[in-house]
Amino acid sequence: MELETSEKHIRVSDFPPFVRVALDQKARRNIFSRAMKRVGEVKRTYEKPDNFPVELYGKKKGKIIRLLSEGPQSAAHLIEASELSPSAVYHFLGNLNQQGILEKRQRQYSLKEDAFNVLSLSNLVKLEEDPRLRRKYGISVKELELAFYLWDRFEEVAPKERGYAQTYNSTYTLADAVHRWRTGRTDTPIWALKKLIELDESDILDNRNSIVKYHLPPGIPVNPMFQGEYKLPVAVDSTLDRILIQLLQKLSKNHLYTFPKKRKWLFENLHEKFGEFDDSTSRLPSAITVILKSYYGLHRLKRSSARIPSKIPDRWSTLSPVDQMQEKSQLLLHIISLSSKSNGGFEITSRSESFLQDISNLSSDLGLGMLTVRKKHKRPHFRAYLSENKTVTLRRYASLSQVYPELDLWMRIPLNQIAQKILGTDGSAHAIERVCSEELVRFVESIIYSLQRKKKSYTYPAPDYMQYKEDISHHFWENKALPTPKKVEELLEMRQAEEENLLYA
Repeated sequence: MELETSEKHIRVSDFPPFVRVALDQKARRNIFSRAMKRVGEVKRTYEKPDNFPVELYGKKKGKIIRLLSEGPQSAAHLIEASELSPSAVYHFLGNLNQQGILEKRQRQYSLKEDAFNVLSLSNLVKLEEDPRLRRKYGISVKELELAFYLWDRFEEVAPKERGYAQTYNSTYTLADAVHRWRTGRTDTPIWALKKLIELDESDILDNRNSIVKYHLPPGIPVNPMFQGEYKLPVAVDSTLDRILIQLLQKLSKNHLYTFPKKRKWLFENLHEKFGEFDDSTSRLPSAITVILKSYYGLHRLKRSSARIPSKIPDRWSTLSPVDQMQEKSQLLLHIISLSSKSNGGFEITSRSESFLQDISNLSSDLGLGMLTVRKKHKRPHFRAYLSENKTVTLRRYASLSQVYPELDLWMRIPLNQIAQKILGTDGSAHAIERVCSEELVRFVESIIYSLQRKKKSYTYPAPDYMQYKEDISHHFWENKALPTPKKVEELLEMRQAEEENLLYA
């Protein structure tokens, strides 16, 4: 029996905001070219100065704006007052109408009441830009518009005390960064990329091979390709849970992993989950650790405050009871594999008492009883002990589908209690078979009882179908088939017919 598919994913858009990604050249060009075409149309609230019409439209067109703001005006009056040609005035009025800020009634033109409370970014940048600074940084008007567009989001994600915020102290320094992102000189942070994609209206981050690498400067870059497979989005499953728990227990403060037990397993599965990276120094890429912390809701990977994150039992809750048993057992066995043998069992140690208490609760959930958590003598560690017999049972629980392959079939019995009854057994094939057999008999009994009640309403005396319960249950058990009311009724009729033939033979 395979585990039920509850696999979720950590998408690139879910990565922490300051993880940077290097886009494939085609993807990068598409995102920025589309964003630059559309950013000028984005609206922003604007507190206008008195002379803004002249600054925005020039002296003559600015005069038209002033007249329109005073009240309805005829086209002839606007042409005369502005000293522009009729075609220029009508063209300008047409532009204002396209922007949705002009009204026309009985050949009279006027501005809507809130016409310039909101400006497009293209107009806003015309009013606010400093040409000298723009030339200094060598940025285009469109790049500056993108910086204006991104600025509010940047202030949300970059607290002032953080070093990253100091990098971009104005829209001009941010526009300079936009230029470097657009040309591929530096990689684009997730926070900016997500805002740009809102303009692009695409799902390019989820497109296969659109991301060449990702990293958290100055950390080790990760190539999302591994053995010919593209590893984005990151699959969330029991393996990722075990990776997280192992790092919580054994990763050093500077992200070095030198603990010998399960080291090979850890790096092989990190590559399988995230992609290729340089592991020759045993240091984990910062991008991977922040992605894990973000997904599992952890502030840090600190041994002394380790807990089993709520994301793990939340995912278990979506599984069938037997699959939950397997995953819980697999996690507990993984923790044991990082521990030391002691007195014929295993001593699980941790700097976090809360973590060991979570392990104890997990053991209790699996019917193995609570573990005693004690402080180690003259050490900053706590300890819990698990006997070898319980470990053997755990191994069977972790591979129920291999121990008893027919389990998947009998788990389809409606409202079955197989998983609950397996808990507390030794998890052997014989014990599981006994539990499944009992559940099959119980299910057959419920069907027979229902059929007997139905017959009772119009047959007297009521037939005694229960005498056939064991025989019919054995039929389904031997044929490895699930009972249905129709099939049970057919078998009952066959048994009765056989008895009648014998009686009158």
